[in-house]
Amino acid sequence: MKKNKKLNKIVYTYGVFDLFHAGHAELLKEAKALGDILVVGIFADEVAASFKRKPIVQLSHRKKILENLRFVDKVVVQNELDPATNIQKLRPHILAKGPGAGWGRGRVPGEEAIKKIGGDIVKLKYHKGISTSDIIKKIKES
Repeated sequence: MKKNKKLNKIVYTYGVFDLFHAGHAELLKEAKALGDILVVGIFADEVAASFKRKPIVQLSHRKKILENLRFVDKVVVQNELDPATNIQKLRPHILAKGPGAGWGRGRVPGEEAIKKIGGDIVKLKYHKGISTSDIIKKIKES
C-alpha cells in the first residue's frame, strides 16, 4: 500500500520590500500562517518605479534580506506588476496580498490568475503607521 504524500499548501505574496520594517515582517508572518510554504515575489526595481518610486535598496539586497527570514521559504523576482506569470509557474494555493499595488481598489493584481488555477486570494491587514513612505518622510524631516 502506498503512503499518501502530504501536499504542502503554497502561499504566494509579493511586494517591493524596500527599507524592510516591522510592517513587512508582520505581513510575511501572516502570509506564512496561511500555509506550509511561503514564496515571496519581489518587484524588480523598474516595476516598483512604474507604480510607486524607485526603491532605495537595490533588488539584490532586498532579496537577500527576504531569503534570510524564517517565515520565507523561497524568493522569486517579479518582473511585472501583475503576478500572473509567477502564479502560473509556481501554482500556489493562496495569493496573500498586502497593501499596495492595487490593494483596496477592486480587483487585486493576480486575482484572475489565482482563481484560474483554483486557488484563493486573502487580503492581509494594513498595519497603520508602519510604512516605507513614513520612514522616508521621517528621515527627510530630521
